[in-house]
Amino acid sequence: MREMKVVALSIGHSPQDGGSVMTSRKHSEFSFWTAHIGKVKDELERLGYEAVVCNRSEAGGTTPIYAARRCNAVGADLAVEFHFNGADTGIGGTETLYWYASKNGKKAAELIQAAMCDVLRLPDRGLKPIKCKSDRGYYYFKDTRMPALMLEPAFASSHVTDCDRLEERVDALCVAIARAIDGYFQQV
Repeated sequence: MREMKVVALSIGHSPQDGGSVMTSRKHSEFSFWTAHIGKVKDELERLGYEAVVCNRSEAGGTTPIYAARRCNAVGADLAVEFHFNGADTGIGGTETLYWYASKNGKKAAELIQAAMCDVLRLPDRGLKPIKCKSDRGYYYFKDTRMPALMLEPAFASSHVTDCDRLEERVDALCVAIARAIDGYFQQV
């Protein structure tokens, strides 16, 4: 019998800052993923994993360092932080960030990126390795003790099509992400 793996499902941003707001104005990043993260958790638990929903403020702060601390505190084997993107250039699509030196982080990123692209059918913006202090989420990746990812499934705060697609397909997206995490653990 295999040892039960623990997955930290980290909600990006915090109740205090919220993060970007959808073009539909319905949700911030934090409120959107707070409303939907349970679907990922339920599917992971159905597949035999322990899934722990994490919030930065549970570790005492609102920055990415606190997200890393919270993921570390739950003893996760994989940490996945949930966001959505925004840009003032009109671009859209799906991307996944991972720590540049983490072979297992890259493997998990590849599987989850493919699953998100399959469900959302938005442009595949690929994997984004994080290496420099100026890179998004640098301190989250630097401080986590396990493979870690940041998911940016859509440019929901700046691209209407991306926002609509994310809202319409979020249930299927959550299940696909959980199944991709399962695929990752089957391979490592």
